[in-house]
Amino acid sequence: MALPNIHWVDLDKGQLNQYDTRPAIEFPAVLLKIEYPNTSKLSRKEQQCAVLVTASIVYDYLDDTDSITDADRLQQSLQIYDIAQEVHETLQGEIDNTVMRAPLDRMSVRDPNRNDQLKVLQYTYSTRIID
Repeated sequence: MALPNIHWVDLDKGQLNQYDTRPAIEFPAVLLKIEYPNTSKLSRKEQQCAVLVTASIVYDYLDDTDSITDADRLQQSLQIYDIAQEVHETLQGEIDNTVMRAPLDRMSVRDPNRNDQLKVLQYTYSTRIID
């Protein structure tokens, strides 16, 4: 994944849930989680697998976003949405024919509440593979 505004790409290993003062990643970051929620048997040794890929886009600066915030500060606070759009445009429709049987297709976007100053947008994509 080549994105100039992303400084860290890694598998999601719980980096945002276990830290003292700051997660050990660079921001903005994308943390990836890959899950196989459903499989079906094709042969004795092959399965078709439904795959979910969740890209958590992490931004460490979120300041005021209310209606009285000055334009420069508001633009900086909302930059995560521009970065998230870049990530989405990179992933949506992407396919590696050596592995994937269907292009990545966005299923959902979540914006979980957090108790720290990190902003996380979770984009979930689906695809299929033969394994």
